[in-house]
Amino acid sequence: MDQHITTKSARAITWFAFTGGALLILAGIGLCAMYVVEAVIRRLGEADQSLLFWYLPILFIGLFSLMGGIGLLTWAMLRKRKQPDSPDRR
Repeated sequence: MDQHITTKSARAITWFAFTGGALLILAGIGLCAMYVVEAVIRRLGEADQSLLFWYLPILFIGLFSLMGGIGLLTWAMLRKRKQPDSPDRR
C-alpha cells in the first residue's frame, strides 16, 4: 500500500513538473515577444528610445522564465524515464 502511494505521488510530481515547465516556457516566450513588440518594433524611428532600457526587466523575467521552464521540463523528462512503469525507460 505504501509503495502504491509513493508511485502515485511520484507520477503526480512528474506531471506537475511537465505542466509547470510548459507554462513557464510559454510565459517566457510571451514576455520576450512582448519586449520585442512593445520596446523595439513600436518605437522604431521615434526620438525617445528610453523604453528599450525601461522594459529590460520584462525581457529578463522572460529569459529567466524560459530557462527555468526548460530546466523543469528536462528534469521532468529525466524523472519520467526513471519511473519503473515507464515504457521509454532505458
